[in-house]
Amino acid sequence: MKKQLAALLCGTMLLTAALSGCTMNSPVEGKAETTTAAKTTDAGTSGANGMESEGSKAVSEKAKIGLLAPTLQTEFFINIDDGLKKECEARGWDYVAVSFDNDSATAVTSIENMVTGKCDVIVAMVSDESCDDALRKAQEAGVKIIECGVQTEVFDVCLNTDQYTIGKEIGTMAGEWINSTLDGKGKVVVYTTFQNTDMQNRGNGIQDGLKAAAPDAEILEVVDIGKDVVGSGTTTTETMLQKYPELNCIAAYGDAAAVESSEAAKAAGKSGDNFGIFSCDGTNQALKGIAENDPMHGTIKFEEMGPIMAEYSEKLLAGETFPDPIDFPTQQITSSNVSEFYTAE
Repeated sequence: MKKQLAALLCGTMLLTAALSGCTMNSPVEGKAETTTAAKTTDAGTSGANGMESEGSKAVSEKAKIGLLAPTLQTEFFINIDDGLKKECEARGWDYVAVSFDNDSATAVTSIENMVTGKCDVIVAMVSDESCDDALRKAQEAGVKIIECGVQTEVFDVCLNTDQYTIGKEIGTMAGEWINSTLDGKGKVVVYTTFQNTDMQNRGNGIQDGLKAAAPDAEILEVVDIGKDVVGSGTTTTETMLQKYPELNCIAAYGDAAAVESSEAAKAAGKSGDNFGIFSCDGTNQALKGIAENDPMHGTIKFEEMGPIMAEYSEKLLAGETFPDPIDFPTQQITSSNVSEFYTAE
């Protein structure tokens, strides 16, 4: 992980703004580039209202980082929370994590509370522009904003993920499996959510990727499984299996629903040899299912986010600027390479 992270940070720092969409500026001349140098300034300047000099905020031993996540109930977001918390503890920083439960009004209130609580950096895993005004006010109060997973107009660093592209990769994996296992004649249900543009784009990508990879497959239904991700995979899959006895593939927008769907499919007597489930997040539960030839057959894994969020927090507090979005690395995982990422306990 350290080698991957170092390669990512080094690569992005060497690119210039001439390469739009996945670049960032080089470090400001004379500013610290290392963890140690970034933390050897006056400890009295921590907090949203700390002192600023020449456009940069001094980094203290007691910087405070806030994570704003849509949920803290699924493995994917729990891992991010745990990872970022460990990175902050290692640096002697304070840390707070808040779930806005996929509700924009709650997200806005949480941002305001983080500003009041004197967070120096807010890592905002928002889904659309509904929080832009609150994030802009946070910036005006001196807080640095890291946007992760989606790009809106307000950020100091955007660790971007093209949601349509992610969806298309999910659909492509499903289509390739259908071609190799079901002679291209798959009967598919797509799980998405219409709660925000972010996931709508991913759902559209799933459908387009599937149609391109397996044109003879049939999408039986596109299902909005809502924002309550815990439990929805189980109940929705039970309903779909009753409604469509011929169903043999599910393409889901996230691992939480997909893993539950896999368990529901197994409970209904479906085998991994002729029933496939594909999704995104690269959680350990999904990897385990792929390794054991459960109906779970493919996922998209993101690079470990906690360490990267902490590194960019450090750079922002040291005065570096990143006006262009930075693409977040991902990796497709199927039975062909799951052994590189998962070891049975």
